[in-house]
Amino acid sequence: MIDANATALKICAEFPSPAFDWSDLNQYLSARFPEFPRAQGSLHPRDVTILQSQDPSDASTLTLDQWDDVARVTLKQDDTLDATRRTAILQAMFQAPNPVWKSDADGMAVWRNAAYKDLVAHLGYSPKLRRLFDVTNLLPGDPPKRLCVSNQNGTKDSWFDVTAVQAGSNVMYYATEADALVSALDAQRSFVRVLSKTFAHLAIGLAIFDRDRQLILFNPALSKMTDIGADFLSNHCDLYTFFDQLRERHIMPASISQTNWRTQINTVITASQEGRYCETWTLPSGATYRITGRPHPDGSLAFLFEDITSEIKLTRKFRTEIENCHNVIDTIESALALFANSGQLTLCNQAYRQLWKSDPDSSFADYTLHDAIGHWQEDCMPSSIWSELSQHVFATVDRKRWEAVITLKSRAVLKVKVIPITGGLTVVSFDKAPSSSNMQNTSHLTL
Repeated sequence: MIDANATALKICAEFPSPAFDWSDLNQYLSARFPEFPRAQGSLHPRDVTILQSQDPSDASTLTLDQWDDVARVTLKQDDTLDATRRTAILQAMFQAPNPVWKSDADGMAVWRNAAYKDLVAHLGYSPKLRRLFDVTNLLPGDPPKRLCVSNQNGTKDSWFDVTAVQAGSNVMYYATEADALVSALDAQRSFVRVLSKTFAHLAIGLAIFDRDRQLILFNPALSKMTDIGADFLSNHCDLYTFFDQLRERHIMPASISQTNWRTQINTVITASQEGRYCETWTLPSGATYRITGRPHPDGSLAFLFEDITSEIKLTRKFRTEIENCHNVIDTIESALALFANSGQLTLCNQAYRQLWKSDPDSSFADYTLHDAIGHWQEDCMPSSIWSELSQHVFATVDRKRWEAVITLKSRAVLKVKVIPITGGLTVVSFDKAPSSSNMQNTSHLTL
């Protein structure tokens, strides 16, 4: 701009830029005159364009006269409509439910709306108070800043989110009440503190991430199990940074920490959001962790880290003992079957599987004494001992050893023994009879 009259200079003063140029003018006029050109200049030696406001109720006109590299813009305002608009704007600003005020360069209020004045009175200050909010560190263009104002006695605080907008040489401030939000945040922090105390002595490591994937809650067990310092966790690290720390400290399987790192972590997050992530991590150190991911309200995620090293070692020990037990009884020549007091077969040896040509361990369903007797009867000559054998297996009091002989369809004679042992278990053994000449297909009770 190289020249302007007094009325135009007032418009220019509303813009914060030090040099008012064509882009500023376009910004001011384009809302009312959409056809106003974005760039200055004309293809003709002299070009005069007259534009009408797009608002039918606005009689303002704009004349654009361009020659050479000069442009003169003349705006003829509809004063009646402009005054009406200014009145409506002032009424809207003054009657706004939230505090609005204009401050000078020193931060003193030079104009205040009704909500601002009501707030001053409510807090017990003089109506002439010209500075209620401390906006020293809030500049136009900054994001809204949460400010606190206290009553005259200092016994009550009120919170507002304040936004600053440049208005010529002054600054307009717009405040929105934030007491409810501050109370909610305080309640959340209090709840987190309660949870922290609740889970402080929990042996399972706990990590909860909010909807923005920031760590908002953890317990001491997590720091101990992951070797990540409490100072680092307290800084609300994000989920990816947390898992990256696990990788650096080798607190995860090598298969996860090697390739496609980010892809694998995304898979973990997705599975946790669906509530189906539960994996056992065997760490390079030899420890074993069970990691469980579960969704929480409002998009949060919770991860549980459980050290199951002792449990895994105990399970492996039991499995080894059971395998050794199987290996031992497989060396016994007698066909053995062990039944629980419920009648369920718990184990048998190789001699049993060869004698009866069956493998109960391969059955998906529970293999019971009833199933076994049915199998034995198919391969034996008719006998009346089976019901008595069943009674001795299921006996709960006065349990004694019992013997009988049976004859296979192959005419081989077997001695059957029912041997009660501790815990309500019963061993049923089958041996070849030493001599079949004096054996009868009857039962005998040995006292």
